[in-house]
Amino acid sequence: MKDLFCKRWKAVLSVIFGIVIFMICRFLLCALMNYHEQSHLFRWTGFYLRDQLSSWDGFREYLVSFITQFFYVEWLGALLIALLAVGIQQVVWRLMHLLGLGRSWLYPISFVPVALMFYYGLIPQHYRDNADFREIVEYDYLMRTHQWQAIAEKSAQAYPQSEHGIRVTNHALAIQGRLLDEMFFYQQTGPKGLLADDQQQEPLTYYALSDIYMHLGFINESERLAFNAKQSLPNHHKSGRAFFRLAETNIINGNYTIAMKYLNYLRSTLYYGSWARNWLEKLGDETYTEQQYGNVRRRRTTQVNHLIAPDKSIMLTELVQQDSTNRLAMDYLLAYDLLTLKYERVLEHLQWGEQLGYYTQIAPRAVQECIMGSWLLFHPDATELPIPISKDVYETTGTIMKAIAMARDFNDPSFNEPPFSQSYWHYRIMVLRQKLSTTP
Repeated sequence: MKDLFCKRWKAVLSVIFGIVIFMICRFLLCALMNYHEQSHLFRWTGFYLRDQLSSWDGFREYLVSFITQFFYVEWLGALLIALLAVGIQQVVWRLMHLLGLGRSWLYPISFVPVALMFYYGLIPQHYRDNADFREIVEYDYLMRTHQWQAIAEKSAQAYPQSEHGIRVTNHALAIQGRLLDEMFFYQQTGPKGLLADDQQQEPLTYYALSDIYMHLGFINESERLAFNAKQSLPNHHKSGRAFFRLAETNIINGNYTIAMKYLNYLRSTLYYGSWARNWLEKLGDETYTEQQYGNVRRRRTTQVNHLIAPDKSIMLTELVQQDSTNRLAMDYLLAYDLLTLKYERVLEHLQWGEQLGYYTQIAPRAVQECIMGSWLLFHPDATELPIPISKDVYETTGTIMKAIAMARDFNDPSFNEPPFSQSYWHYRIMVLRQKLSTTP
């Protein structure tokens, strides 16, 4: 075995190198590879080939797009990069032979150019140098792949530094039905950490924002955000993820001519093609469309300009009025009331939710904290609370309200520790402190 290794050590070293590259791409850089995939769109057509080969930049883009299309399947993209890395390393070794540098002890040097190409070619400088951008890429990947529990765990381990991370975390909790119970276990910065417009956003966040608005039922806003994502790509790149969403929203809205435009782009792609070709055959078949998107159509609102609405409570109310079975919109409505410190609205919308069949056992934890604490501020008797309160919330909120009443200021470190730090009242005090610090 030792003699065999001595004879084949160069091959073994190359295999190990390939395995390391595969593991890095598959597990450490899967979010970045997802970012690359959705930033290019390779089409298997002669027209696309001729168009791209008409210039050097086009030729380079053709090669990059050809490779990145396989990143859609994580293990396949990682395997392709590993094989390319080993292949290029072997080419470098052959060149070293031609240059008279083919001595065995120089073999490890053949890995250096490949490692540099891998580092600087696959990992953009913006990703290497900007921690906020890396976080956005990671949360966007988890959002796209619907890893809701992984999102919650990631945020619990380290609070997101970007508002985008907070927004994705809130959505993951909402999808799991945990938002109103656990939202203040996580960092909250305000209503924009729940819903946001498309102004002053990192372009990459448009994708996740589009997903959130789509899940809620704001189809027009989801379409607009997907279009913004497409337009933000450099050098007139196309995005399979954006085109998929644009086709989808236009199918839902019955705009089949516009949907056909995006489906024709996608029909010649590897991973979106079968879906697009199927829909090109089914466009106009209302029975099929009802089977696929009937629920979404019933819950959507036909109003526009919700992205610029200053009060998102009104637009969320429209969704619940449109479809009373839209539990996600109801949860978002109450969460928005909590984040905007609207006690009266919280109580009003809770009662509305109860009438619709939600929260019939007991109100969610954050709602209980808000209503009990607000009641105690103006009513000394806690036995006349307007809603039932669980024993745990009754004890912790009572303790918190006593601490607030006795506090001279809120700089005491204990206010940043559980149970206070994981309550609605911690968020409320932090908002008031911020307002006082910015008041001239």
